[in-house]
Amino acid sequence: MRNKDIPWAATYAPEPVAPPLAELFAGDEGLRKAARRFHVQDRLYGGGKVALHRLFAMLPPATGSNFAGRVVAPRSREFYRGKPFIDRMNTMISRLDPALADDPAGREALIGRWFENTARAMAEFSQLEAICNEPYTTVEGLDIVRRLQAEGRSMVLTTVHTGMWEMISYLSSRHFGDKGTGAWAPQSNRFENRIVARTREKLGIKVLPATPKLARQLYRILAVPGQTIVLVIDEPSEKQVKFPLFGRPIEERCNFAFALYAAQRTKAAIVPAVITRTGPTRFTFAYREPIEVGPGEDGFRDAAFALNAVYEPHVLAHLEQWYMLHEVKVPAPVPR
Repeated sequence: MRNKDIPWAATYAPEPVAPPLAELFAGDEGLRKAARRFHVQDRLYGGGKVALHRLFAMLPPATGSNFAGRVVAPRSREFYRGKPFIDRMNTMISRLDPALADDPAGREALIGRWFENTARAMAEFSQLEAICNEPYTTVEGLDIVRRLQAEGRSMVLTTVHTGMWEMISYLSSRHFGDKGTGAWAPQSNRFENRIVARTREKLGIKVLPATPKLARQLYRILAVPGQTIVLVIDEPSEKQVKFPLFGRPIEERCNFAFALYAAQRTKAAIVPAVITRTGPTRFTFAYREPIEVGPGEDGFRDAAFALNAVYEPHVLAHLEQWYMLHEVKVPAPVPR
């Protein structure tokens, strides 16, 4: 199955069923809460997201990014101060970067930079096509992809949420054309999902939402010689970010394990892509050498550790750029 065989409707996230308006005044608290969220809270939050997206789409890329990083990010940081996810992020920084374990000011500064990168990335999505090209982004290692394409190899292209992570969908669509299809995890707000899906459709990017049939769809795509699937392998699964490993055991119910199994089953090459913000609106998108997944459990584990060896050092070196820092849960080290 190639991109031309996938209807655009299949790339949109399933829409939630609207609760009846009467349930805003229902006697059941659960029904009232669900109705308020759908009809009031999601509309207010989503409406704000739509307004910002349209604003940033009208601004030059650097102007929008700078406004988000210098104005929106500090205000977001103050708004969320004291929230549980901020406390968790603070703890995770101490565990992932021991040099900051006894440096609360250093951790606070890193969290501030995390908010800046996140805000910039959200603004830059409104200018995705411009941001993914010169002078904003430099692509490295494209010869790796071209070599594998010349060999007729199928590929599992992977990345993690660093820098401006959304560029993986745009660049892969240009580098693989009709032979590359991605997957994405929809958000809980339908308005955000519409922004993402409509932006991608406008740019000709086909990415399939996570649904119960997604795995079968991706296997069908990858079974065609020369096809590529694109996976972001640090997506949360079962309320946990399971990759990079950070010394934890390999778990099977996550995108990371699926990428390995898919490559092993179809004999595709895993091609890591690393995205790094090098300046306020400057990025490097780098393809790395392919990783082969050998047969059996040993082949799976060897490839897992090889893939982790690419991404774990990258994430640790750029914690302020790693969006999943607010989701990961790494256990405290055992005292010696």
